[in-house]
Amino acid sequence: MNESVMLNVNNVEIQINKYFAVAFSQMIYNTYVLDNNTLKIDIETKVESQEAYEVLKEILQYNKTEFECNDTISKDLFYIGNKLGIQELIDPYKTQVIDKMVLDKNNCIQLLDIYFDICSESKISECVDFISSHFYEIDQDDLKSISKKLGFDIIQSIFNNDKLLIKDEDSIANFIFSLMNENEIFSPLVECIHFEFCSEQVINKNLVISDENNYFNIIKSLHDSLLRSRNNKHNHNRYFIPSDNQDVYKYLDELSRKGDQTLFETAIEEIINKNDDEIRNNILFESCEKGNLKLVKSLIEHGCDKEVQNENNQTPLIYASRYGHLEIVQYLISNGADKDAKDNDGNTPLIYASSNGELEIVQYLISNGADKDAKNNDGYTPLIYASGTGELEVVQYLISNGADKEAKDNDGNTPLIYASGTGELEVVQYLVSNGADKEAKDDDGCTPLIWASRKGKLEVVQYLISNGADKEAKDNDGYTPLMAASENGHLEVVQYLISNGADKEAKDNDGYTPLMAASENGHLEVVQYLISNGADKEAKDNDGYTPLIWAAINSHLEVVQYLISNGADKEAKDNDGYTPLMAASENGHLEVVQYLISNGADKDAKNNDGYTPLIYASENGHLEVVQYLISNGADKEAKDNDGYTPLIWAAINSHLEIVQYLISNGADKEAKDNDGYTPLIWAAINGHLEVVQYLISNGADKEAKDNDGYTPLMAASQKGHLEVVQYLISNGADKEAKDNDGNTPLIWASRKGHLEVVQYLISNGADKDAKNNYGNTPLIYASENGHLEIVQYLISNGADKEAKNNNRITAMDLASDNVKNYLKSL
Repeated sequence: MNESVMLNVNNVEIQINKYFAVAFSQMIYNTYVLDNNTLKIDIETKVESQEAYEVLKEILQYNKTEFECNDTISKDLFYIGNKLGIQELIDPYKTQVIDKMVLDKNNCIQLLDIYFDICSESKISECVDFISSHFYEIDQDDLKSISKKLGFDIIQSIFNNDKLLIKDEDSIANFIFSLMNENEIFSPLVECIHFEFCSEQVINKNLVISDENNYFNIIKSLHDSLLRSRNNKHNHNRYFIPSDNQDVYKYLDELSRKGDQTLFETAIEEIINKNDDEIRNNILFESCEKGNLKLVKSLIEHGCDKEVQNENNQTPLIYASRYGHLEIVQYLISNGADKDAKDNDGNTPLIYASSNGELEIVQYLISNGADKDAKNNDGYTPLIYASGTGELEVVQYLISNGADKEAKDNDGNTPLIYASGTGELEVVQYLVSNGADKEAKDDDGCTPLIWASRKGKLEVVQYLISNGADKEAKDNDGYTPLMAASENGHLEVVQYLISNGADKEAKDNDGYTPLMAASENGHLEVVQYLISNGADKEAKDNDGYTPLIWAAINSHLEVVQYLISNGADKEAKDNDGYTPLMAASENGHLEVVQYLISNGADKDAKNNDGYTPLIYASENGHLEVVQYLISNGADKEAKDNDGYTPLIWAAINSHLEIVQYLISNGADKEAKDNDGYTPLIWAAINGHLEVVQYLISNGADKEAKDNDGYTPLMAASQKGHLEVVQYLISNGADKEAKDNDGNTPLIWASRKGHLEVVQYLISNGADKDAKNNYGNTPLIYASENGHLEIVQYLISNGADKEAKNNNRITAMDLASDNVKNYLKSL
């Protein structure tokens, strides 16, 4: 038998347990038989209400038959009692079951339903509080069902409850919007959403609502969220600023276009009356940008300032002009808006309109007196902007109305220079045909032709030359149009210029030719064309650089190959004796080095300072180049004019791998420069511990002396390189060695103020009273140079403070003031 049946008692329908229905019918009619297909029992009774109560009361006590009155039957009677208004049927279940239930996330919806039926306001309030404080733990479908059953007031009381815990405003927003989509009576709930805590994704997803009747509620809620966000009136870490008020604007825009106009005016008043200038003004700017004239009018009529400025000092008129909304421009100007207002960059409405090609706005602004030659902070005029962006009709209108066609910006650029550089041929043609100076120069001396050549604007180049532009004009650096085109690799422009007689050997102020410019920048096709047209491949600039040297410096292998294959001198030297191979070696360009050597370049050539390619590569740390040069027989012991070998240079600059490679290939680790410095001394001077370790581990003389008797340990001590000092001493370096003046490592460290080195040397037994040839001790030098901590350390370790030098002068006699005070205190 089915578990439930619809019981209809005097047209009051209640879904109840089928067993209870049997018992109920038996008590009224003494007998009633149900079969498995029975779904509904209709009972018509003339029993008075009191008699009905007595009958039902007997059912409550009916517990000794097969139809025992269990909790299910009591619950059914509870609902019957609610329907029929019989308190005695309500109380048993309420007392025995409901009042004993502990409110939790699983039963709170059920209890809310029950308390709503029995009109228990205190219990309803208790349930609402619980649901609000446990919103995220409660089944959302159950909450939605009870909301639809009990109506708007109940769910609003949940969302307006102070106990509502906002952990995830996205969930609340999604819930409210789902209710709104199912039934419009829930639309006002949108005001409960705190959009300032919602994600952009949720906002964009849910604010797509077609019913304009909801727009006002959404606008109000968005606006309130913005106010809270601006004023930080919330306890959350995440603020909401929806795309500079774009969401609020979206609904105002919709209302203005197709919504109820009364509602539109109400929404505007809502925005105005909130008295938040930032939000209100942002919506005005949004309206000017998007072109909503009706909204602009309404906002201004309700008190918005037509001259208000945003963070960039732009006005509504600037916005409308910039974004091409003529009617708004007309409205604002007719209402007195400043037609020459400037933003932070100095741009006026006319400058913006000209830049963006808004011809009708340009015409309207000028016809209303806008300054046609106004300049922004960079000196750009409306005509300069229009010329540079190719707005021909605007250019024509401006010039026909007297705009200055020779106006210059702060860098000296004219409208024609801009149009030439950006390749706006029609504008160039119009400007030249109207008398614009085709030889005008900017502050760097660049003409329109130079700019067009530099930018590769072939048609402009052709037009300018055909109209007499000087193809040999030079800028302040002596650059010609051909140099500019060559430097930037614009082959067609190069071809056109040369075919029209441009000087292919022209030199700039540094003696730089077009071929050098192309070679330095690796433009092979330009190089090929220039040489095929007779350009001098051996030309030298003021420093003596040839095209090949320039290509080698910048590792343009294909250019190097082409130049050499066409006879360029691979041994050409600049004014300092610098060859292409040296250039490639110094800069680590292995492939160029390989090509040059394979083509016979002198691997041991020297410049004026005696540098070889190998010295350059070693000095600058280019291991692969070093390896290639040595494998091809380069002299690993070559010396420059100061006597530096490749190994010395590698040691000086701490290029450990090169040091290792050179020594493994037999380089002299004891080679000395002109001052007698060995690689080890140089590594010690510069504190290159790993190089020092490698050299000593490979047998370098740790006691080697330079011409002044200076040892590696002295070098490290003088420079304060503690780790090198420690390593040298741990490997047996003589801590009492003396240079030609008798200075020991300790004397050098004390003299130069290196306390940690002094401490280490003394702790390892260095003579604290050692004297040099002048009788000066470590203490005398430390005192003379004001190294108080060293003085204190030396004395605390027993240094003789009364020791005298050859002139019978003591530490006290030479001490600086701070040291002297200390010595007196002893």
